[in-house]
Amino acid sequence: MDLLSQHEAFLRAIFDAPDDDTPRLVYADFIQENGEEERAVFIRWQCGIGPRPTVVPDFTEVFAFDRGFPIPWKTVTLASDELSDSTELRRKLIGPWAPCFAVEGVKVCGGRITSAEPFDTLFGLAAFARVTELNLEGNEVEEEKAVDSLFTPFRLEPVITTAGVETLAQHRGVRKITSLNLTNNNLDNDAARALVKSPYLDNLKRLQLLEGNRLRGRVWQQVIERFGEDVVG
Repeated sequence: MDLLSQHEAFLRAIFDAPDDDTPRLVYADFIQENGEEERAVFIRWQCGIGPRPTVVPDFTEVFAFDRGFPIPWKTVTLASDELSDSTELRRKLIGPWAPCFAVEGVKVCGGRITSAEPFDTLFGLAAFARVTELNLEGNEVEEEKAVDSLFTPFRLEPVITTAGVETLAQHRGVRKITSLNLTNNNLDNDAARALVKSPYLDNLKRLQLLEGNRLRGRVWQQVIERFGEDVVG
C-alpha cells in the first residue's frame, strides 16, 4: 500500500468512528513516523494527551477543529476539473480537505462532464465512500437585460452532457446513489432513456430531472415507470 493509500485508510477509520479517539491517536503515531511531528502533537493535545504544540497546522486558521481534525462536512462542492486530477485531489483530501471523509452529498460545478473520468474519481476514492447524494444541477446565469425590458433573461450553463449521463448510468458507482439532481442541463430524451436502462440506479429515492431539460413524448412516462412517481420530479 502506497503512502497516500495508508493516509486514506487511517482517515476512513477516523471519520467512520467519530467518537473514538483510538484511530486518531494511531494516526498521530503514523504521521509522526512520516515526518509530521507537529501535526501529531496537535492531534494528541486536542485528544487530551501530551503538551500543547508550539506550531499548529496552517489550516487551523481556516477550519474549526475537534480532537485534531476539522469538523466533518455533510456536503461538499467540487469543480469538475478537480475530479479530473485524482492524485492532486487525494493530496488535498489527506490535508485540509479531510472533512470530505464524512460527506454524504457532492455537488459538481463548472465545466461539462462528458466522460467517465470524474465518476471514476468520485466513486473510487476512500474519502467519498459515504456519498449517497449527487448534485449535477446546471446553473441558471443571469444575462444583461435590455433597457426597455421588464424581464431579466437567463441562460443555462450545464455541468453534464447527454454523453456524460449515459456514462453515469452505466457506472457501477451509482448503485449507492439515493438522490440524483440533473436539472438545468439541457438534456434530451437520450439522457432520460439512459437512466431508464441503467442496471445500477435501483436505490434512487429522489431523481430531479424535468426542470431545464428537453424531454419530449413518452420518455417522461418511461422515467416514471422505472423509478416511480414518488421519486421523480
